[in-house]
Parts: sequence; structure tokens; C-alpha cells
Amino acid sequence: MNTELSLDKQEQKEILPFAPQNLWLLFFQPKKFFSLAAVYHHRSIMIAAYLIGVFAVMDRVDQNLLKAEVGNRTSMMLDVTDTWWSYWLLVLGMGAITAVFAWLIHGWWYKKRLQFSGVKDADPQLARHVWALQGLVATLPVIIVTMLQTLMYSNYLDAYQNSSILNFVALPFMFWSCWVSYRAATSVFKTNAWAKLWFLGLPIVFYILAMGIFAALMVNA
Repeated sequence: MNTELSLDKQEQKEILPFAPQNLWLLFFQPKKFFSLAAVYHHRSIMIAAYLIGVFAVMDRVDQNLLKAEVGNRTSMMLDVTDTWWSYWLLVLGMGAITAVFAWLIHGWWYKKRLQFSGVKDADPQLARHVWALQGLVATLPVIIVTMLQTLMYSNYLDAYQNSSILNFVALPFMFWSCWVSYRAATSVFKTNAWAKLWFLGLPIVFYILAMGIFAALMVNA
């Protein structure tokens, strides 16, 4: 029996993360959500991991478009983003492959951060489940915004080049996801004070630096 779990698994009921009330708790009351029984619906976890993979491919597409824009050179992504069907085919298809690597690598790194935060014997599967769930906070808003853009623009390249308020809707959730990640780690596992650094401080610094680099590239483009 894993000593990090707050309740005996036999007394826990399975949590459905995508149930509306649970999704609300995950986004806006993470401490309460992760204080619930730590047994999550397996298929929901797989869906969460897949969505994270899709999000990662979306981010890669944006990075390639930015490189092409800054370097004044052509990119294969220009063809991919010329129609919505080709864009969604890419992100949904490659998202499945990316999700596998994210599950293995990011799940492993999440467990390592738990160890750096004083958790001695964290359940690897539980660590990956918590990682996938907290990742939804940054992932879902971006996917929803892109779905709305599909209805508003002729193709993804058009949506990318014509910034609107929608482009900034998902931004706060990226920073909020750091707080959710911290709440998740400290609610499910017995962490020490180092958790504030590994799950809150460093991720926020990373996002700030990434945004600074992005802004600098856009100014010089």
C-alpha cells in the first residue's frame, strides 16, 4: 500500500474528471478536487494525456510558423495550416504519438519533482495521473479556443496571423496551471517546502522567460 495516499483505496470511489462538477473543481478549486479520493477513471486519464499530446503538437506548429516568420523562409507548416482539415489531421494524429512520449517523459519528470519535494515513495502511476489532470488546465482552453477559431477563420494560418481577444483567453490558464499543479502535488502527496519551488516558482519563471523570448522575436520579426 502506498503511504502517500490519504485514504485506503478500498474506501475510495472512482473520480470522473470530465464530469462538469469535477472539471469545475479541477480548474477553480484544485485543492478540493485533489483532496478527493485518488482513484481516477482510467479512460478519462488516457483522454487527458491524449489532449496534452494534441496541445504539444499545436505548440510545435506555432513554433515552426514563428521560425518561418522570423527567418523569412518557407515552412512545411505553411502547407499544413492552409486548410483546417490538414491542420486538425496533423494535430489529432500526431497528438496520439506525442501523448505517449509525454506520458513517459513528463510523467517521469513529475515524479522526480515529487522526490525533490520530499516524497519518498510516490506511486508512479498516481504521479502520472495527477500530472495528466493538472495538465488539462493549460491544455483545454487552448484546444477550445482553436475550435472556435475553426468557425471564425478560413484556415489556421489566417487565425494565427490575425490576433484577436481569443488568442489571449487561454494565456491566464497557463499561469493558473502552475498553481493547480502545486495544489495537486501538495494535496495528493506529502511534500515539503521545496514543492513551492519545483511546482510553482520554476514553472512560472519558465513561462515568463518563454513569453519574453516570444515577444522579442515578434518585435524583431
